[in-house]
Amino acid sequence: MTILIKYPPQTKKGNKDFFKRKNKELTNLDWAKWSGWFATDGNFTVEKNNGYKCELELKDKQPLELFSKIFECSLTSRTRNTVTPKTQYSPSRKYRLTTFRCKLSGEKAKWFAKNVYPYLLKEEKKDYAEKLLGYQPLSKDIERWTRNEITRYLGSAICGDGRATLDERSKNGSKYMEMALFSNDPQYLSDVKYIVENKYKVYIPLAVQHIYQTKEGEKTMYYLRFAGSRINSQNLPFFKRLIEDNVMTLDRKKHNVQKFITSVS
Repeated sequence: MTILIKYPPQTKKGNKDFFKRKNKELTNLDWAKWSGWFATDGNFTVEKNNGYKCELELKDKQPLELFSKIFECSLTSRTRNTVTPKTQYSPSRKYRLTTFRCKLSGEKAKWFAKNVYPYLLKEEKKDYAEKLLGYQPLSKDIERWTRNEITRYLGSAICGDGRATLDERSKNGSKYMEMALFSNDPQYLSDVKYIVENKYKVYIPLAVQHIYQTKEGEKTMYYLRFAGSRINSQNLPFFKRLIEDNVMTLDRKKHNVQKFITSVS
């Protein structure tokens, strides 16, 4: 493990000042944003010897640098051997993977879990957060999500477990936007689908992508598909909201959305 950004250990006095500052600084939109990241790549854990932890680990460093800055926690990296899952289309493959990680512990972890919990849509993540907190906070009713909240949420979730690719191969020079959010939890995707369709008045198809093998057995990967072209422009308002400030944290995906909007505007 390599330490890239280092913050000092927590203290009661330091935490008191931190919570006071951040409770004023961070809004519902920030918590919706980080809930999207934790839905895809975050973990809530309670360890017998090491206490409470909220961890976010990604292949991309950029979102972790922002997390480290906002929540004043150290950023580390590690490289390890791993394998891709076997699917009906491709065999498993071994490779070396470098990831970046931030971790909140102790009282900071409990504070973070409490604030992000209302926007957690995955039941599995809710269960882990409840174990960390020791109680069940109130979730935000999906009927009451705002357009800004679901946009911030998806801006992160798509950067984590999603795709935002631009097809520029068409003969007439037009561009095609292919965006998707993947999960093996169809109920989770159904909830996201409901909120997006309710707030943007569009139709977002939910489909099976592939079946893959794990140690626990066979699983199915599902996806929500957000497509766009000059002819099919129903999702254009949503795409435009994604490139607003403080929505998509990962520039390599955000730039594809920007290119598409420029090409069809």
